[in-house]
Amino acid sequence: MDRLFSEYTTLQYQNKAMRRELEAFRNGERYKKLQADHHKVVAGYIKEIERLKKELAKAHAATVTIRNIWFGECDSDWEKYQAELNKKEQKIQKLMDKNWEILKASDDKIAAIIQDYEGQLAEKDAVIHGLAAELAHAAALLGRDSTNTSTPTGQTPPWKDRHIPNSRRNTGKPKGGQRGHERHTLEKPGPEEVDEEVSHPVGDGEFCPECGCGDFTFTGECEEKYEIDIEVKVIKRLHKFWVYQCRNCGQIVRTGIDPALRAECQYGAFLQALSLSLMNTTNAAINKVPLLISGLTDGEVCPSEGYIAKLQPRAARGLKQFREDLFRLLVTRPILYWDDTVVMADKSRICLRFYGDETAAYYVAHNKKDMDGILADGILEALTEMTSVMHDHNSINYNSRFVFMNLECNAHLQRDLQKSADETGHKVLLEIKQLVSGTIRDRNDRILSGEESFGEAYIENFNKKMTELLGKAEGEAAANTSDYSGPFERALIARIIDYRENFFAWVEDFSLPTTNNLSERALRGVKTKMKVSGQFASARTADNYAAIRTYIETCRRNGINEMSALTRLCNGNPYTIEEIFSQTSQP
Repeated sequence: MDRLFSEYTTLQYQNKAMRRELEAFRNGERYKKLQADHHKVVAGYIKEIERLKKELAKAHAATVTIRNIWFGECDSDWEKYQAELNKKEQKIQKLMDKNWEILKASDDKIAAIIQDYEGQLAEKDAVIHGLAAELAHAAALLGRDSTNTSTPTGQTPPWKDRHIPNSRRNTGKPKGGQRGHERHTLEKPGPEEVDEEVSHPVGDGEFCPECGCGDFTFTGECEEKYEIDIEVKVIKRLHKFWVYQCRNCGQIVRTGIDPALRAECQYGAFLQALSLSLMNTTNAAINKVPLLISGLTDGEVCPSEGYIAKLQPRAARGLKQFREDLFRLLVTRPILYWDDTVVMADKSRICLRFYGDETAAYYVAHNKKDMDGILADGILEALTEMTSVMHDHNSINYNSRFVFMNLECNAHLQRDLQKSADETGHKVLLEIKQLVSGTIRDRNDRILSGEESFGEAYIENFNKKMTELLGKAEGEAAANTSDYSGPFERALIARIIDYRENFFAWVEDFSLPTTNNLSERALRGVKTKMKVSGQFASARTADNYAAIRTYIETCRRNGINEMSALTRLCNGNPYTIEEIFSQTSQP
């Protein structure tokens, strides 16, 4: 009740106050009062503004003063700051420059280390590549044998299968005698040819194998076995040259004595011939010849080493005319083979050369293996364009002095192709070799069947295949960077391309040879002699050997017994070229 009364009383008072204020607004007094109050307030505000302006001016003046003071202090501090900042920046710049230099030096050092490392790696790679190439070359050297070099089959290493050169095709038949073939045995001599007869009666201590009894009765029959043997018989021959007196003037005259019998006692022609044969054919050393002769004669004959040594130059002097005549014969041959080899004489390298064909063999020695020696021989220079000369790609043959046709050896070509293929692994080289060897086999078969040439289609196909293979081989050779196999392979392919006509002339003409094996075989004995003797005493002694080999080999190639030929030589009457070739030309 009290609360309501209080609220009601409050509301009445508020109502009265609002009525009075409303009445004031209605009669304008309120507005006047508000206006007066407003003017008072505005005047107060203006007065306050003026006061504040004054204070503001004072404050502004103080602020300006403070600002000036502050600016002065700030400028001083700023200059100090800027100076210090510049010093810091310069120091920082120096540190940055130094850091950059350190970084650059570090980078340069790292780059140098990297470059050095890369250089070392490149060197190592080069060494590895070189060692790999050297290892491949060493493996190729170990792999060399008679299939890819001129090494004799007898020098095949023990860890490799020996290659036996054989151009015959495999028939599949077993080795040895064939069923249905006639068996060849030593033919027994006739009764008139028997020189000695040896009887073999029952001996003491022989008994019947059936009952053991030793009492036998001869039946009159015998089983005959023949033996053919040789016996060296020493002949001590006496030559009597009769002495006469001229009935007209009384002058004492005797029959002419052969120059070979000028001493009171001398060795005969057969012993001299045997000594020459031992030295020049069996390659026996001079000090071994007396031992061999002494052994053959049971010590009855033993010539001195000095005597044996004099036989060589004496025999060579007796063959001067023979060599001149053989020279004139060789320059008329339609096909000539030649080759040379290096031998030792008095610790120096000299040359021993061969010229010849199937029936003639001409050997000569020179101090050097060069053009001067060939010109001194005079054989190649004397040949005409009608002659074909087989050789082992000796560039001297293509000299402008010579007009003959050159033939290149295909046996050497095939060995070189095999050698290069073994070192490089390029199969195209083996394809070229197979093409050459297969064509040679086909040619041999056709020659056996009586044909004289290949057909045009066969020759065209051969040339086409060879052109394709050489083009491929040339590209592979150009890409071969090996220091060992590269130069040889490129030179080989270039040689085939440049001298293709000389290598393969036999494809179109069956009368031309395919290889220079004839010369190789002719010089093989020389190499064997070097293995035994080591060297000649001089180039002159080598030429003495060449002269005697010329005589022996030419006689042998024409069916003349070596001992008969040498005996005639030692008697001062050697076979002449006319005699040898008149015999072989007879039907």
